Amino acid sequence: MAEEESTQKIPVSPATFVYHTEDEYIMEVELPGVKKEDIDINVTENTFCVRAPRRNTEYNGCWVLAHDFDPDKGNANYENGLLTIRMPLTEEKAGKSTHLNVK
Repeated sequence: MAEEESTQKIPVSPATFVYHTEDEYIMEVELPGVKKEDIDINVTENTFCVRAPRRNTEYNGCWVLAHDFDPDKGNANYENGLLTIRMPLTEEKAGKSTHLNVK
């Protein structure tokens, strides 16, 4: 009986650097050897997920961020194996704040 060749890709969490300025989040995701057209990015108001297949591996990662951003106004650029995603921060929603006394 011939052994079936496995087509399952090895999942890899990509190296990622996330920071923000006063106006926007900047996410840098290392995806060496990936074709730009194979990159899948999914964003919501405070999360972003990246999936990108490469030969026998697949880069996968999802991140939840502390501040909300506007997913409709973001952009992404891929150059030399580095995916850079920029998302403008939304205005902070004014909420009630209180201090708790420790007993």
